[in-house]
Amino acid sequence: MMRKMIIRPLAVGLLTLALLPSCNKFLDIQSKGTLLEDVQFSTIRGYEDAMYGVYGSMAEQGLYGGVLTAGFLENISQTIGNVNSVSMNYHVNRYRYTNPQVRDQIDAIWSAQYQVISYVNNILANAQKSALSGHVLQLARGEAYGLRAFLHFDVARIFAADYRRAKAAGTLKTTRGIPYSYDFNLQNKHLYNLEDTYKNILADLDQAEALLSGDETIRGGDLTVATYETNRIVHFNKYAVYATKARVYNAMGETAKAIEYAQKVIAHSVDFGLADRSAFANVTRFPADRELVFGLYAPKFLDWISTTYLSTGGAGNVDQGRLLRALNELYTPLGGGASIDNRQVAYFRQIDSYTQFIRLLPDRDLLRSIATSSKGIMLIRLPEMYYILAEASYPTDPAAAVEALNKIRDSRGLAPLTTANFSNQAAFDKELMREYIRETPGEGLSFHAIKHFFLAFPSLTGESVTPTEEMFTLPWPQLELTYGNH
Repeated sequence: MMRKMIIRPLAVGLLTLALLPSCNKFLDIQSKGTLLEDVQFSTIRGYEDAMYGVYGSMAEQGLYGGVLTAGFLENISQTIGNVNSVSMNYHVNRYRYTNPQVRDQIDAIWSAQYQVISYVNNILANAQKSALSGHVLQLARGEAYGLRAFLHFDVARIFAADYRRAKAAGTLKTTRGIPYSYDFNLQNKHLYNLEDTYKNILADLDQAEALLSGDETIRGGDLTVATYETNRIVHFNKYAVYATKARVYNAMGETAKAIEYAQKVIAHSVDFGLADRSAFANVTRFPADRELVFGLYAPKFLDWISTTYLSTGGAGNVDQGRLLRALNELYTPLGGGASIDNRQVAYFRQIDSYTQFIRLLPDRDLLRSIATSSKGIMLIRLPEMYYILAEASYPTDPAAAVEALNKIRDSRGLAPLTTANFSNQAAFDKELMREYIRETPGEGLSFHAIKHFFLAFPSLTGESVTPTEEMFTLPWPQLELTYGNH
C-alpha cells in the first residue's frame, strides 16, 4: 500500500512570533522536533514518508482537496454558487471579501499554503546536508523544488497582481509580489516584487527540471501499490514541471517558452493523449485516463464532494451550477452547427431551474463502488497544454492556434473551427476563456483564466460580469500586512 508519512514535519506558518503564546514554548517544541527529524531523515524511507506527508497536506479540504479546486475559487468564478443568503458562498459570489466568514476563508488559504511550503523547505534543508544519495532521494528533491514553485505560483496567482498587466504598465519592479519562503522557521519571509517573485518560481522549476531529467515512468498499475519510482502521476513528475513552466511562461506573456514547454508535455504520447470523443466519460474525473499530468491521491475528496454537491434540498439550499439557461448559453458551440458539447451533460444535471454539479461524482451511492485508487484530485491535465499552445501561437500563427483548440473540441464532440471564426486575438482569447470555464469546473482553473484574460464572463444566473483587480486579487491577511517583511 502507499506509505503515509510517519513523522510529519513541525508545522510552521509564515506569520510572526506575535502569533504564538510563548516563544520559549516554541523553542522547546522546536528542539524536540529537531531530534525527531534527525531520526526521520536518516533513511531514504524517511524522505519518502515526508514527501507523502506534503502531498497529503495539499489534499486536505482547506487547499486542493476542496477550497482551491471544487470550492472557493469556483465560487469566485461563478461556476458554482448558492442563492441562499446565509451561505458563505452567497457572499463569495458577490465578492464580499470583508464578510467575516469570507475573510476567514481567505486568510486560511494563505496560512495553509505557506504551511505546506514550510514542509517542503524542511525536506530540502535536510536533503542538502544529508550523506544519503540515490535515485529516490534525487526524485524527492526534484519534486520538492517543483512543488515549492507550484505552491508559490498559486499564491501569486491568487494574491498578487497579473504579471502581463503589470509588465504592460511598466511596474513589474514596483508591484508587490509575494513572500517567497526558503526556510523552515518562524522568521518573516522576504517580500519580493512581482518580477522577482516569478524569477524565484522559475529558478525552483529549473532545479526541479534538472533533478527529474530521467523521470520517465509516469503511468502504470494500481496507485495504492506503486513504489516511489513508478506510477509517478501522483508525484510532481518531470512533465508536471514542464506543464507548470508552460503555465508560468504563459502568465508572463513569454509565448515562445510557453509553446516550448506545452509541446514537451503534448509530445509525450507514451503517457499522455486526449480521449476519443466516444471515451470522454473516462477522463471526466481522477485518474482521467491519459489526460492527467499530475494529481493527488485523496481518499476523502469524493466524500467532501458528495456532502457539498449531492445533498438533498431545493434550489438555493445547496451549492449548484449555473442557472440552466445560462449553462445552455455557455455550452452553445461557437459557429453553430449540429455538434453537441459532451461536457455539459457530463458535468451538470438539471435540478429545478438550476443545475447540480455532477462532474466529479454523479451519484452518492457510487462512492461505495469507486476503488480507492480512483479517488483523487486532478491538478494538471493535458487539455490545458493545448489551450496554452493555442493562446501563445495565435499572434504569429493563427492557423496553428485554431488547430490546437480544435484538438480539444474534437475530443469533446464539437465540430472544428477555422481562422474565419476569429477576427482578432481578442476574439480568440474570449473563446479560450470560455473554453477553460466549460472544460475545467471543479479544478479551480476558471478563476485563473478569468484573471488572466480579464474579459467579461457569465455569472451564476447568466448576467455578464466585468472582472476587476479587486475581485481577482484577494486581500492579504491583516497580520501579514501588519507584521510581514519587518
